[in-house]
Amino acid sequence: MKRLKFNKENCIGCQLCAQVCSAMKEGEYVPSKARIAIETYYEDGELKYKDDYCILCGICVKKCPEGAITMDEYIQVDMDKCTGCGVCAEKCPKHVIGIREEKAHICDTCKGDPTCVKTCPQNALTFE
Repeated sequence: MKRLKFNKENCIGCQLCAQVCSAMKEGEYVPSKARIAIETYYEDGELKYKDDYCILCGICVKKCPEGAITMDEYIQVDMDKCTGCGVCAEKCPKHVIGIREEKAHICDTCKGDPTCVKTCPQNALTFE
């Protein structure tokens, strides 16, 4: 199964990945609504990276009490089954599951063709 990978040496912190994700999935350019969050910042004069994106670990699938989350080539949330209880978000080790409008929002890697990867100008994101 292919997964998103992040190469911090290539990242320039532009957040185009989050902008295009929110545009594709939420219909607006709001990085806080993106299903990926890659940020750069300085701490004690050193450049640091915070890279939060789905690693397809499957914990959300196992922990969902409603059986609303499935994973084959990518993660899917059955919105009819999802109650928005938040168990998946609570258990996610990367903290990338959002609960909005009482439903779980998870990166589905654009159904195996991630727009964030195609948009990254520095090739900091890959899908392999």
